[in-house]
Amino acid sequence: MGFYDAYKAIFDQFKTVLGTISGLNGVVVGRVSRPKTLPVAYVYPLESEIEQANIGETLLNRLNVEVMVVIRETEPEDWFTDIVPIMGEVVDVVLADRSLAGSAKDVVPTLFSPVEITLMERLYYGGVIRFQVQYFYTP
Repeated sequence: MGFYDAYKAIFDQFKTVLGTISGLNGVVVGRVSRPKTLPVAYVYPLESEIEQANIGETLLNRLNVEVMVVIRETEPEDWFTDIVPIMGEVVDVVLADRSLAGSAKDVVPTLFSPVEITLMERLYYGGVIRFQVQYFYTP
């Protein structure tokens, strides 16, 4: 398996596990665009740190993945009932299998932030969850 395949497998698994959340109407990997049917989750890569692992030619990759959950267009009356539960489900389904079906060594949440989101000059409400995914790659 090449580097691209190992990298892409992580995003495929994020899409698969997030797709099991009944409160989401869709999961998009990559390009963030104006959402059509809310709530929707966007999964996209951030920076990836690569370093030599202690094992021969093996490389340790630390990939930061951001999941932006766009939940609604109107301001929530109560963030803890309208926004945070869906965000919590995102964390729970990812942590249910921290190896992402064997595509990663470990996944750790590093940011959980309910926020206002501006997309295409429109205001939405939802949140951002950031994960650090560690995986090994041997060329």
